[in-house]
Amino acid sequence: MIAIDKQPQKDISALAVWLVCLALYVVFMYFAFTSPNVLKGELGLLENTQVVFLVIALPLAVWMAVRNKEKWLRWWLILISVGLFYLLTEETSWGQHYFGWDMGGFFAGFNDQGENNFHNTDAWLDQKPRAVLLLGMILGTIVHPLVKRFRNGRGLFDNPWWFAPTLACLGPVVFSQIGALPKRIDAFNLAFSAQAFTGGYRSSEMEEVYMYVFFVAYLLSLHYRLKLHKTAASAPT
Repeated sequence: MIAIDKQPQKDISALAVWLVCLALYVVFMYFAFTSPNVLKGELGLLENTQVVFLVIALPLAVWMAVRNKEKWLRWWLILISVGLFYLLTEETSWGQHYFGWDMGGFFAGFNDQGENNFHNTDAWLDQKPRAVLLLGMILGTIVHPLVKRFRNGRGLFDNPWWFAPTLACLGPVVFSQIGALPKRIDAFNLAFSAQAFTGGYRSSEMEEVYMYVFFVAYLLSLHYRLKLHKTAASAPT
C-alpha cells in the first residue's frame, strides 16, 4: 500500500464559518417574521448574540497576545483586545443592561439616553468606528484577495504576512450586509418599508452581530495560520 502524504489544511474551514452565519440568519429571520420583539431591545436576541461573540473573542485575543512573542503581532493583538474590551463594555453599558445599575457619575454629564456608555453621546464614538471596521472587513476579505488574484499574488496587505484576513472570514462580511438590507432598501424611499416587512428589527444591530462574528473568525484563522507557520519553520529541511 502506498502511503499518501496528506497536506495540512491551510486555514480554518470557510464552510463552517458560512454555516454558522447562515444558521444565525435563519434564527433571526424566523423571529423577525414570527415574534419580532424577541430580537429587539437591550436584552433582545440580537444584542445578546453580540455579547456572546464579544465574550468569545476578547479572551481569545488576550490569550493570543500573551502567547505570541513577535513584537508587532503582539501589539496588533493587544490593539484588538483593547478594541474588543471597548465594544463589550459599550454593548453592555458596563453591565447596566444585565444588572440594572442606574446611570451616574462620569456618564451622567453627557449621555442623554440614560446609559453608561460613550457611543450614544457622539457619532464619532458610534457610527464612525463601525464604518472603519466595516471598511477594513471589506478591504481585507474582498478587495485584498481580488487584487492578489490580478496582480500575480501581490495584494493590499502583504506585509506582515499574518495581518490580512483570509477568505475564511468572508461569510460574516457578506451576512453583515444581508442583515442591513432592509435599512438600505428603505433609504431609496420606495412605496413599501422593508424594515416593517421584516418585523422592524434594527438593521445596524444585525450588522454588528456579524461584525463580531468576524472578530472570532479572524482570530481563529490567525491562530491556526500562526500555528502552521511555526510548525513549518521548525520542521527539518
